[in-house]
Amino acid sequence: MIVTLKTAFSSVRLACLGLSLGWGLGACTVGPDFKKPDLALPDRYLQTTPGGSAPQVDQPSEAVYLPLDWYTLYQSPVLNRWVEQALKQNPSLEMAQAALRAAQASVQAQQGQSTPQVSAGYEFTRQRSPQVLASPLANNDYVGNLHTAQVNVAYAFDVFGLNRRNVESAQAQAEGQAAALAATRLLLVSNVVTAAAQEAGLREQIALLEAQLQLQQKALDRTRQFQKIGQVSEADVQFQVQQVLGLEMQLPPLRKQRDQQLDLLKNLLGAYPADSVGQGFELKDLNLPANLPLTAPSQWLSHRPDVRQAEENLHAASAAIGVARANRLPQITLGTTLLGQSSQQWSSLFSSASQFWSLAGGIVAPVFDGGTLSAREKVARDNYDQAAAQYRQTVLAAFQNLADSLVAIQHDDALAKHQISALKSAEKSAQIAQRQYDAGDQSALSLMASQLLVLQAKQALAQTRVNQLSDVATLCLALGGSWEAASGASNRPGHQLAN
Repeated sequence: MIVTLKTAFSSVRLACLGLSLGWGLGACTVGPDFKKPDLALPDRYLQTTPGGSAPQVDQPSEAVYLPLDWYTLYQSPVLNRWVEQALKQNPSLEMAQAALRAAQASVQAQQGQSTPQVSAGYEFTRQRSPQVLASPLANNDYVGNLHTAQVNVAYAFDVFGLNRRNVESAQAQAEGQAAALAATRLLLVSNVVTAAAQEAGLREQIALLEAQLQLQQKALDRTRQFQKIGQVSEADVQFQVQQVLGLEMQLPPLRKQRDQQLDLLKNLLGAYPADSVGQGFELKDLNLPANLPLTAPSQWLSHRPDVRQAEENLHAASAAIGVARANRLPQITLGTTLLGQSSQQWSSLFSSASQFWSLAGGIVAPVFDGGTLSAREKVARDNYDQAAAQYRQTVLAAFQNLADSLVAIQHDDALAKHQISALKSAEKSAQIAQRQYDAGDQSALSLMASQLLVLQAKQALAQTRVNQLSDVATLCLALGGSWEAASGASNRPGHQLAN
């Protein structure tokens, strides 16, 4: 047994010497080293038009603060609960998490290829040799047993960096999956916020429309009374009938949208349409953020999940060029069987007389492949060019998303201010009409018309408010989710939205 261990130790030392030589030779890594593309980014997101219809938004030098749980800026406990439920139960997030775990495991699997591959085995056979031939056994018996125990060690020298480039590619793909997970989470939160705001807005519009319908129905009843005493004509009655019917026709489409929006919200929360998600909230329960960051340095857009994913895809494509190049070069392998023992009897399996060992190495180099390997390298380089173009397109789309969000917030904010003024004017007019009606100087129909203008102004403002709430979610999505303020950087004062 001592002789066996000495032989095994010598074989292991010989194998380690070969591995050290392999690691020394493996200093060369063919293929390009990845460098992040240097894009010429503009100094502003929007261009000021001659008429001033589009605001000019310069890029600040300091950090923009946006918390990870940016949805809490709406200050709605119900919305917070829904978002948290979606983050726990939505299957798309679970899929992205599983994809990330699989990508990380692939990195570990590829890294394992750079270490010696060791396996151990035991084999038992019983055989009978033909008597017309000489017995292969030492005791000249024709029936015998054979016990074999062995340890196998194999190693492939990564001389030209084939495995290192494969590891680099796997790591880039894992980073890309991490970015995809972040993008999935960000989009899920944004969709929940938007769907919740839309559903609440539709319920408020339906309530306001039903209130308008009640007023129009009262006006119709009063008009018919006036017709009976000859103060109005049939044409006046039919005109009022058309007003009632017009409002009634608006209700079914709104109710359909409300029901479908609620089903969408339940789907985002990982629930079925028949499930209950609890009591919803009113549109007034959602507060627009008091200090909304409307600007961000252009280099910060590189942290958007989709931009990071495109960058990692480009990184993986760069590493694939090295893989294709290394496949065209010689591959050196070392294979050795250590501590091999073979015996007819189990009792003597580990004796010194039963040991065997072998050491083998090889080098394989492509000689002729009909241009296959060179074509694969060309494919890898073309794929890199495609990934580079996709990266630039993703950056352009990021700028467009942010610019569109800024434009939407600016214009919806301006519209909301006008609508708030119009609502205040309508309410003041309705108050005057009420006092005149109480004093007998105003007819009931005129009072109803003033009250109807108030409801219509509220309905228009409700739709704009939904747009504002959705625009905030879209802006947070365009910014890439959360930005933590840089160390020592002060928070830039945000934009106060019209409430």
